[in-house]
Amino acid sequence: MSRVCYLTGKKNMVVNSVVRRGKARAAGGVGRKTTGITKRVQKPNLQKKTILEGGEARQVWLSAKAIRMLNRGPVNGIELV
Repeated sequence: MSRVCYLTGKKNMVVNSVVRRGKARAAGGVGRKTTGITKRVQKPNLQKKTILEGGEARQVWLSAKAIRMLNRGPVNGIELV
């Protein structure tokens, strides 16, 4: 089972980690310089929860946003147990 949100489809995102040095121009320096860019993974806040779908209970990965949506009420016939 992959770690993807069952409701919203959120999954890992590849982003750049940017390292800078120097003093900002607004603070009296000559400006910030980029000294390194590396790729890293941003992971969504996924939690394993039990849901009821069509009268059947099953465990799925849900993002924090999806859990908040389900706390407000059923979405597309899906509700938290």
